[in-house]
Amino acid sequence: MRANHALGPVETMTLGKGILCASLATSLLKDPGSIMLRIDGSGPAEGLSAEGMKLPSGEISARGRLFRNPLPQEALSVESSVDLFGPGALTITRMEGESNPFMGSVPLRSGNLNKDLTHYFFESEQTRTAVDSSIYFANDGSPRGAGALLLQAMPGADDIFLATAEAKLATLPPLGLWFAQGGTRDTLISAIFGEVGAQRTAEADFSFNCPCSQERFIGHIAGLDRATVDDILANGPWPLETQCHYCSSTYTFAKADLEQALASRRQPLAASTARGERSEDTGTSP
Repeated sequence: MRANHALGPVETMTLGKGILCASLATSLLKDPGSIMLRIDGSGPAEGLSAEGMKLPSGEISARGRLFRNPLPQEALSVESSVDLFGPGALTITRMEGESNPFMGSVPLRSGNLNKDLTHYFFESEQTRTAVDSSIYFANDGSPRGAGALLLQAMPGADDIFLATAEAKLATLPPLGLWFAQGGTRDTLISAIFGEVGAQRTAEADFSFNCPCSQERFIGHIAGLDRATVDDILANGPWPLETQCHYCSSTYTFAKADLEQALASRRQPLAASTARGERSEDTGTSP
């Protein structure tokens, strides 16, 4: 994530926590789907968008972006996290299987994503949840360890058990440092929650990965109005360069290649129209 977006330490910390938390929330989905975590604020950082995607294989892939990168100087010099984003909202959009998207939103309270996400789960989904995420940096400003924990009360958990679990949370080490020093998930679970019988029952691969592609960008260009497409083909600039906001991958098109790709997409539409049938472009933009 840091390399793709060319992030500095503060930017890495800010977006990294968003991606870790969005991905952990996505792991709670029963079926393939995604969770989009979005912060919209009036402060100097403005906000971020982070998405976790659960694939049919069970793997979790994640992507995201800062609304301002690099962050402006006033964001780097704030005295507290509440000033980083300022007044605003935290919004979660969940899409799972064939069900309709669910969206919930709460006002930002602290600017601390861990606390604000905990508040979101309680207010919007009526679920007692604890969230912790951290990133550890070496002296040169490069990230050396990152980790996150999402602890959620299951139906039927009694108050005594929950109080015990909450007390254990108070002994949680900085997760970024834990993993930077060679700690593992299993040793963390054993050290913090072993006394209450916690054990790992499943796992999934996790990676920073975006489903964008050159073909998807062609679909996005083809979906523009005809005047805009004609202007691009006539005036360029060439080669045409496009970039995905969510992973900073760059796709370059030569004029002849783009013309050919767009022409091939128009042919089925023309044939369908001649038969008097309705045809819709299903190209999407990442």
